[in-house]
Amino acid sequence: MMFLPSLTILLAARSLPTYLRHRGVRSLRSALHLSDGNENTVENLSYRPVFVDDISRCHEIESSSYPEDEAASLENLKYRQQNAGEYFMCATKLHSETNSEHIIGYICSTRCNEFTEESMSLHDAHGSILAIHSVVVDGSYRRQGIASAMMNEYLKRMLFFSNLVADTR
Repeated sequence: MMFLPSLTILLAARSLPTYLRHRGVRSLRSALHLSDGNENTVENLSYRPVFVDDISRCHEIESSSYPEDEAASLENLKYRQQNAGEYFMCATKLHSETNSEHIIGYICSTRCNEFTEESMSLHDAHGSILAIHSVVVDGSYRRQGIASAMMNEYLKRMLFFSNLVADTR
């Protein structure tokens, strides 16, 4: 079991306060008990770490979701998977026709000690800040509560393995 010392989470690419405020939530811990009303949509999701072979699919989702100047490069995603793999989680769905797992979204983060673009480009395994770079869902699965479900699962995992402090700057 992995143990993370006290850690602050900062949502780099998207705003955690907005994520919580839209759901009428005043604290991070209470956010973990939310229902988006889309339980049927998200009930068949599975979550797992992102593996090396998954990086091209993650890059495909990233590239189609963000403008070119904001999307993480293939090299950045490879770096994050290799160096901060424990903070790189994907959501998968089983395709009934092929009976194969398909990545439909992911969240990736790195640890750092200060919230600057330069410090977030590297992973400091002992950093006190967990900077979430991407919360992204394949376009054909958006608006179904999947990003919220992924974020809830991700935060549950992070809280389970650490003593988190939520910073909603």
